[in-house]
Amino acid sequence: MQAVTNPDRPFDTSSITWRIKDRSDFTIVELVGELTESSNLDLLRGRLKGRVVLHLGAVRRVNSTGVREWVNFMRDLTRSTDVTLTHCSTAIVTQLNMIYNFRGSAKVRSFMAPYVCTRCDREENKLIDVKSAFPGNDFTQMPKFTCAVCTAPMEFDEVVEQYLSFLREP
Repeated sequence: MQAVTNPDRPFDTSSITWRIKDRSDFTIVELVGELTESSNLDLLRGRLKGRVVLHLGAVRRVNSTGVREWVNFMRDLTRSTDVTLTHCSTAIVTQLNMIYNFRGSAKVRSFMAPYVCTRCDREENKLIDVKSAFPGNDFTQMPKFTCAVCTAPMEFDEVVEQYLSFLREP
C-alpha cells in the first residue's frame, strides 16, 4: 500500500495519515497507519465539520497512548459533528470492545470480521454492514460466507458475543 500523507503536512512524521474526500453533504476521511503516541489528530479535527465518515479499514494497530489520543479526538469531534465509523479494522473493533468511550457518540456502519476456511486454511477479513447483517439488532449470529478458493463454508474466527459487544447499546 502506498503511503498517504496529510495534505497539510507533506513531511508528516505521525504514525497515522489521512486522505480527505469532500462530498456535497458529507466528508470522508480515510485513516491509514497506527494510532500511537506520535499520532497527531489535532490538525485533522480542525478541518472537519458537518457530517463526517471515518473510514478505518487501514488502521493496523492502536497502542495505549494512541487510545488516549483517539478518545480525545472523538470526544471533541463528536461535539460539533455527526460522525459515522466505517470499515472498522479488527484493531479498531478490539478497542471499541475494550474502551467504553472509544467511539464517542459516533455510529458504527461497518466493520471487518475475521473468517477462516477450515478446508483450505485460508484466512480473510470480511466487511460486515451492520444494518443489513443484523436486522432487528440480532447480534447472535454472524453472516455466512464461502471460501473464494475452495467454496467451502467459512467460519467466524472469534467468539460472536465478545466480538460484537461494541454493537450493543450500554
